[in-house]
Amino acid sequence: MARISRRYVFHAANASLLTAALALPAGMTIAVPDSRSPTGGAVAAPAQTTEPPPPPPSPPSDPTDEDTAPPSTPPTTEPSDSGNSTDPPTSPTPTPDKTPEDSPPSDPGETDGQTPEDPSDLETESNEVTTSLSEEKEKVPEELAPVVDTLMDIVSALDAPETLPQDREGIIESAENLTTALEVISDPRTPPELRKQLTALVKQVTSTLKAVNSPRVPPEERSMLILVAKRTTSTLDIICDPKTPQELRGLLIAVVDDTHYALERSPDGTQSGSTDGSQSPDNDQGPDESKGPDQDQPTAMLLGASSEIMHDRRTPPREREKLAKITQQVSSLLKKVTDPKTSQEKRSEAKKKLDERTTHMKEQQEESASAQDRPEESLGKAAALCTSAIFEAAPESSIMRGLEKLVPAQWEDEGVKDFYKAKEKSKEQLDVLAQLRNNEDSQAPFDVVPLVTALAEIVPRDRLFGDLSGSAFYCQQTASYLDEEFGITVGTWLTRTGG
Repeated sequence: MARISRRYVFHAANASLLTAALALPAGMTIAVPDSRSPTGGAVAAPAQTTEPPPPPPSPPSDPTDEDTAPPSTPPTTEPSDSGNSTDPPTSPTPTPDKTPEDSPPSDPGETDGQTPEDPSDLETESNEVTTSLSEEKEKVPEELAPVVDTLMDIVSALDAPETLPQDREGIIESAENLTTALEVISDPRTPPELRKQLTALVKQVTSTLKAVNSPRVPPEERSMLILVAKRTTSTLDIICDPKTPQELRGLLIAVVDDTHYALERSPDGTQSGSTDGSQSPDNDQGPDESKGPDQDQPTAMLLGASSEIMHDRRTPPREREKLAKITQQVSSLLKKVTDPKTSQEKRSEAKKKLDERTTHMKEQQEESASAQDRPEESLGKAAALCTSAIFEAAPESSIMRGLEKLVPAQWEDEGVKDFYKAKEKSKEQLDVLAQLRNNEDSQAPFDVVPLVTALAEIVPRDRLFGDLSGSAFYCQQTASYLDEEFGITVGTWLTRTGG
């Protein structure tokens, strides 16, 4: 029997809860069945009470310009601290006396602590997600059918043997995340405004995935863009959760939309046309300097890290809310910088603000991730989780150079194409899985100390949380073990930011 993806089961449950909650008349109370976390534990689900939608408030000012906000996304880039919601009245509304801390989203999983799956598992999930998309195609509005076809074509292309395991995983998880939105879109009880927002997100994300799979995109850049797509779409679980506060939902919708708009306009000028074939590619992407890899690509990576931290159920609700606000400000500015319609003068102004807000966002990322309640892992497990996270996030060329002296002789002969993941072998060794240049998978033992100290040179302290999101914790935990037990200093991982 085919294994059903735990992520997909959870997505489907969330979508069903949302549509059921949205269908209730105002004032009616329902008891929501307990959700189940990926580990099988019950997640408390308090009774939900719907209230009549409030009148639309006057939106606060945008930190850049009013025309930078997505037309269908109510939140602005600088929500006021008054606590007033700025989402459309048609979206599900929590009870007035509930704050985000009183009504946190359901368990969205703990993706940042998991190692990537084995290739055989990914092949199974590829088949499952293709089947799910085919079923959703029969239910969605007619305008989305060609978009779902495009998405299925992207997933089908993963069968090519040269596809990197991490790229395959990223696209599969992005497609699984999109099925959550598709199920809510196809439900007739979903409010029109929410359906419009989710439809726009599905189109934009699919267009982005099509663009980054162009042969014109360099492999390392493609891997980074796919990772950002996976991380940002992970928040669709929260967006489609009926217990998500209205303002938070609006902020997350804007982050996904803004980020994917910018991703589609990547530094090499790659851009796909509309996924429904109604538009041709627009080759006039504005000045090249507005999309240089030294600015926009790290910013996109940071936006992905923010999304993963917000998606993690261990992030306290207040910290999730604070991170969502600053992240939406940064995504709006990045969208403005990459928009070919933005004048040179406004682009220069937006760049300056983007640098300042990005610095603030990085600080908030560390604060929010550090507030998570994480268990103390063994040295071997912490090192494995840290190593896998770096393999996923760091450029492959940097990993190749950093580990050049550590690879076994048999790997030197064939050459390594992709360091894929690490597993705990013992306290002092990890099993490292890599894809060789002949597209064969190979596994070899690596000593923890030289491996981790080499990786610390690839991802220094000031990039830990922006590259690895919450998994940075495992790198710091590993560094603490090695410092306390063996007197070994692991790069700058235990220093203060900027140290």
